Amino acid sequence: MKHRNRLLMSGLLALTMGLGVSSTAFAYQDELSRKSPNYNASFVLEMNKVLTSQDYGAWKELVEDNIGVVDEVITADKFEKFTEAWKLANQGKIKEANAIRKALEQEAKIV
Repeated sequence: MKHRNRLLMSGLLALTMGLGVSSTAFAYQDELSRKSPNYNASFVLEMNKVLTSQDYGAWKELVEDNIGVVDEVITADKFEKFTEAWKLANQGKIKEANAIRKALEQEAKIV
């Protein structure tokens, strides 16, 4: 269970950071100019649209079969915090975004 939570939160952090730091590409192996082999431009554009509009239902549909089990951790109750962290990271406010991510991670460990 502990391993699953770590894996889940790592995936959540990677997703949020990837979308927050760059709206057009995921950071790949610490090189911002390189795209991951799993990069999908249409998925990134759709994710940006869904997170900008704070549409939990559309987000859940988008990630359900694509990104591990993040949809089991980020519930409707936590989605507002999740999108807030994404927006802050997108604005370059990484410390503030990380504080929210850490709180979400702690909540996931409690559950």
